[in-house]
Amino acid sequence: MKTRLDSTSIGILKLLNQNGKLTNKELASSLNLSISPIFERRKRLEDLGFIKKYIAVIDRSKLESGLICITKITMLKHSGESFSNFRQAIMQAKEVLECYQLTGTFDFMLKIMTQDMASYYKFIQYNLANIEDVGKIITSSVISQIKSEYDQNV
Repeated sequence: MKTRLDSTSIGILKLLNQNGKLTNKELASSLNLSISPIFERRKRLEDLGFIKKYIAVIDRSKLESGLICITKITMLKHSGESFSNFRQAIMQAKEVLECYQLTGTFDFMLKIMTQDMASYYKFIQYNLANIEDVGKIITSSVISQIKSEYDQNV
């Protein structure tokens, strides 16, 4: 059952989505409320899982971050057990930054980051290709990142 949020809670989420460092005082000021109800609502949003965590978004171009690949996977079997085994293995792989289950030609799409192409090849050879029921693996290397946004549809 989905929890309905009022305009104040949605306002809190929108503001934090733009800047997760905002204090309760700053949120209260922006929403024309006192600090106490903002504190309570923010805590409730965290407890209910609307706010999963607070993170710093790193500009990887400032670091020597290595290679980013978009990898599409087609499974040999389309069973709950196969999908579950795949998900469990992917959750353990530190190289996988994002994973999406898809409709259409491919079953999964992964965003993978490794140091270089040799490291990527080792990850595919010794990890991804060894997951039971993984069939086709199609990879594209990222040349440049044009846009990166986080959920703005709060």
